[in-house]
Amino acid sequence: MTFTPFSFCSRVQNLFHSVQLNVNNPHFLIMQGRITKVLNMKPIEILGLLEEAAGTKMYETKKQAALRTMDKKQVKVDEINKLLSDDIMPALDKLRKEKVQYMEWQNACALLERLERFCVAYKYTEAQSLQTDGEAEIRSAEESIMALDAEVAAIEAQLREKDDEIQGLQTEKELQSSGEVKELVQAADELSKKLVKETSQWNNMVEGVAAEQANCDQMAANLEELNEENLAAIMQKATQERDAANAELER
Repeated sequence: MTFTPFSFCSRVQNLFHSVQLNVNNPHFLIMQGRITKVLNMKPIEILGLLEEAAGTKMYETKKQAALRTMDKKQVKVDEINKLLSDDIMPALDKLRKEKVQYMEWQNACALLERLERFCVAYKYTEAQSLQTDGEAEIRSAEESIMALDAEVAAIEAQLREKDDEIQGLQTEKELQSSGEVKELVQAADELSKKLVKETSQWNNMVEGVAAEQANCDQMAANLEELNEENLAAIMQKATQERDAANAELER
């Protein structure tokens, strides 16, 4: 263990003080012939001499040194308290407010993300429902077209039969009365009109089916675009906002 000159002197002084000897005071030993001088001392001086002789002067010295140390420490404590009140506490208050704001922003982002997911799920479900309804309408239209095709085929067969009857009646035109021929011609005209009407209805149904098919294709394309692009864009946007929030929090 190494000792500095100052610490060594302090240890020596403490050693003498412990045995009621103060090397810094010329009166720690009263020699013969100086008793009269001691007796003539003032009360304050006699009190100091008694304190040195009793060994209490050492504690007074240590007390003064401790008080000086406490004063120095108090100055540092005051500086620390001033630093806390002027710089650190306002910064902490600001950080607390920013934390509260960040928590509110984070909750708002989480709520926004949940609402966006809910909206996407609702749109997806709605698109699926529209697609299902469109497919059902297409099947119904196809069944109607098939029924119309069958009816048109039956009408065409009837027309062919009527044409055959007309041809047969035309050969007997000169032999039979003109009234029966007129009835057959009128029946043929009515069948032709009915055929034209049914053909028009069939064409309208075909166009309606084509329109429904195009609508279903558009809904399927929208559904696919919603599933692939919108979800990816939403997730990318949420990821960017989360990264930005983390960077802000880290800063």
